[in-house]
Amino acid sequence: MSNFDADVIVVGGGIIGVAVAAALRGQSVLVVDSGSPEFGTSSANAGHIVVSHATPFAAPGMVGQGIRSLLARDGAFALSPRLPLSGLTWLARFTSHCTSSNAETLTPGMLSLLRNSASGVRSLGIPTSSHPIWEVFTGHGSQDRATHEADHMRDLGIDTALIDPELVSEAEPLLLPRNLSVVELREDFGVDPQLLWETLKVTNDQATFLTNHTVSGIDASPDSVRVHLGSTTLSAPTIVIAAGAWTPNLTRLLGVSLPIIAAKGYSITVPDLETNVQHPMIFADEKFVVNPLGNSLRISSRFELTRANDRSIDPQQIRHMYAQAKTVVDLPNLPQSLESLAPWTGVRPASADGAPFIGPLRGMPHVVVASGHGMIGTSSAMGTADLVARYIRGGSITTAELALTPNR
Repeated sequence: MSNFDADVIVVGGGIIGVAVAAALRGQSVLVVDSGSPEFGTSSANAGHIVVSHATPFAAPGMVGQGIRSLLARDGAFALSPRLPLSGLTWLARFTSHCTSSNAETLTPGMLSLLRNSASGVRSLGIPTSSHPIWEVFTGHGSQDRATHEADHMRDLGIDTALIDPELVSEAEPLLLPRNLSVVELREDFGVDPQLLWETLKVTNDQATFLTNHTVSGIDASPDSVRVHLGSTTLSAPTIVIAAGAWTPNLTRLLGVSLPIIAAKGYSITVPDLETNVQHPMIFADEKFVVNPLGNSLRISSRFELTRANDRSIDPQQIRHMYAQAKTVVDLPNLPQSLESLAPWTGVRPASADGAPFIGPLRGMPHVVVASGHGMIGTSSAMGTADLVARYIRGGSITTAELALTPNR
């Protein structure tokens, strides 16, 4: 150890990076961050812990859904004018992965990851929602679609229930439509994502955070790695690359190209509601989610392919989100000042096959990747960290978990 600056260097101070540092308790960890964690999605995302999202994003039917969303301009899926040309290559790869085979290969590992995470979050002792997440279907055929979704979840082994429509409005008086159908996702719950990040950050008392540093080079040898921060060089037996949408920039330093693109999401937070929403909810038809945080309500949506440093906020998109939410939730009128809604954006690292990359790079056992989580970064952070820790410490890895390798 005397020849190294730490046991492990983690690049990235977002939710994945701090979770990895926490899982490595008992080892010294240097977390290197650029000083711009606000570019990621760790602080103001939906805050949903969703075991139900075990199917990879690249699944049968997703191409059609994306095209319909683009044509309808409903705000769920979009291509930013800032999208680099490489985004077209990513789209082609994503399209090719929207198969049953891809889903069957990656779902078991993702389910394990998400279940481990949910258990880990609950073990921290921080507040979580007192009610499970509801998936809400509205409009014509809502009951059939809800039944189909519940059957799909049960096929995956996920605990679900259809809620009696007469009980829905009683439990959630702010819900507006009368023809609501609700699937209760009993393994899913809500959490304050900022609180989760803060809690994990201080879990390992041997973790040191180096902010305002950008990695300019990485050298991997058979028994260690060196990380260059300009004129400063750090060394450790192992590096974990958990840099979110910036991960491909770092793996390219090692000659490895990972198909990860930035997918921007939006959130707003409606303060001081007179009646509190009880359940975190996913509105399947309106394409947004909500999470009650005290007497405030977090509203999140959007999957906009863009550049990793794009944090531009379109006021029209904020208005559209609020209008969409107001069709199904009894909210106050849109405030004159949008700033009162704390509008926020962050970019998610989306992989081309819809599942995260977790594990060492081929031929570089001391370089571990933990990225590409898309919309389930907060949900899967602690499961990811547990898997990374087992790779580093020589623990057992299941066949399902091996399928998440960055070398696939």
